[in-house]
Amino acid sequence: MKKIFAILAFAVMTLTVSAQGLKTFNGKLFSCQYPANFEAQEQWMDEAFNAKIEDSVEFLSVSVTDMDMTVQQLKDWADGMKMMTERSFGEPTGWKAGNVVVKGKQVTFRAEGEEEIDDEKVPAVKYVYCMVTPQKKCFTGELKFKKSDEAKYKPLVDKILASCKAK
Repeated sequence: MKKIFAILAFAVMTLTVSAQGLKTFNGKLFSCQYPANFEAQEQWMDEAFNAKIEDSVEFLSVSVTDMDMTVQQLKDWADGMKMMTERSFGEPTGWKAGNVVVKGKQVTFRAEGEEEIDDEKVPAVKYVYCMVTPQKKCFTGELKFKKSDEAKYKPLVDKILASCKAK
């Protein structure tokens, strides 16, 4: 009877993930979910995973390290990332970062800018994130997409972070 419930629970979970449009990356050091319409990229190192839509703005990166940070250190990390998002080698990048959002040991911020695709500037949004797990694993990365698709992708940020599991 327990096996039947376990199988049913797995089936419901699989259907739920499919309905949300997510696939699972299962690497050597960690697993995470990512948008089903993204293509997983070749994994050059065990600590990082990238997925994207070819010839488009959409891009996801997730990296894991062994690290613990206090909430203040997470905020400091986010402030540094905001600065790097807005400036490169002292020059403006064209990206404007918003306020840092803190939820427990997770920080995110939203940035707006433009990406050039086939000589055309496309308005884009990216969510940059850092999360520390109770096992002292730190997940960092970003989810970038066309601004016009924000209603579709914004809800996935928390789902992707919740799915990050270190091995």
